[in-house]
Amino acid sequence: MQNATYGKPGFGQYRQASVETSDRGQLIIMIYDHCIKWCGIAKEALEAGKFARKAEACHKIESGINELMASLDMEKGGEVAKNLWRLYDFYSFHIHEGNIKNIAKNFTEVQEMMGQLKDSWQKALGQVRQDRDFSSKLATGTPRSYVSMVG
Repeated sequence: MQNATYGKPGFGQYRQASVETSDRGQLIIMIYDHCIKWCGIAKEALEAGKFARKAEACHKIESGINELMASLDMEKGGEVAKNLWRLYDFYSFHIHEGNIKNIAKNFTEVQEMMGQLKDSWQKALGQVRQDRDFSSKLATGTPRSYVSMVG
């Protein structure tokens, strides 16, 4: 069954515009939201015995995880990127196992872990944006405003 929201005229265009106008950080958050949502759908489908829907949800989760993995810059990201890769690989395995063996808790566990990681990403992005805003104010402010901020 198709989600009623997706069937509404213009929704696809809105979603496309949202993706096209988002910065890289916002896109990562959107992918987390996508995966978190579909983990819930996979669990619900499994519990309702809707195995085709569960398989569809797992495919969508896997696609999101693959996007997260592809977004990693292993050269610049160093240990953080390597650790995220390992974590995403674990998520992928856990979802696959939940799909094949019909283990609902796998979907819940990945959903919870991704929620926690998403929260961390949001905090980090907020800090980066705040630092960027502060830096731009320093660069464009008058010497007096700079002095009043530091003294």
